[in-house]
Amino acid sequence: MRINSFIKPDAMKDGVVVLSPEESHHLVRVLRVETGQELTLFDGQGARAKAAITDVSKKAVTARITARETFPPPAVEITLIQALPKPGRFELVLQKATELGVRRIQPILSAHTVTRPKNPEKQLERWQTIIRNAAQQCGTAWLPELNPLQPLAEVPLGFDVAFIGSLHPNAKPFHDAFAALDRTAPETAALLIGPEGDFTEEEVCAAVAAGATPVTFGQQILRTETAAIFGLSVMAYELF
Repeated sequence: MRINSFIKPDAMKDGVVVLSPEESHHLVRVLRVETGQELTLFDGQGARAKAAITDVSKKAVTARITARETFPPPAVEITLIQALPKPGRFELVLQKATELGVRRIQPILSAHTVTRPKNPEKQLERWQTIIRNAAQQCGTAWLPELNPLQPLAEVPLGFDVAFIGSLHPNAKPFHDAFAALDRTAPETAALLIGPEGDFTEEEVCAAVAAGATPVTFGQQILRTETAAIFGLSVMAYELF
């Protein structure tokens, strides 16, 4: 069984690593690791290392790094700009966006957003934990950057390519939107996904005026989390 464990970037510089209390607890109580067992360590910024466990205690797991490697970031930086849905749905989006190689996740508040966290800082910590856990499961070397929750109007759309999922009558099928692009590989791309009630017409028009292309995901009306996963999958296929 391959075990991936997250460590802070500074810790990767050392030959011997003491894992965080959270990581140690998971390794000891859940995975029941033993001395001599191998781990894969990653710092979420492209560095990955093979390590062997040298000490297991109730408080911490210690490992010795035996080999290192560095991975470049994805060729295209994809940003998911997601109107905040219900908590369980957003957590699913965070997991799948991490698996699909998104570089940045920007949760937003739009006119039809229903969910509004009472404690944004605490919620942000939980979301970051979900992203780290997803990264450990899929083995990525790069953690998506998670931005604080912001109103849609305050999020700039300075991307080489941007798409907004919408029921807008002028929206194109995603395939047609990609076919109409200049095939020069973009360096940055964004996908905007609305809440359960979709973006308002004014929000779509503002995004289009800022350079976004409205797109549809087929004949069916998708849930917000399904739309995000579908859209990111298409973008990963087309851009990576």
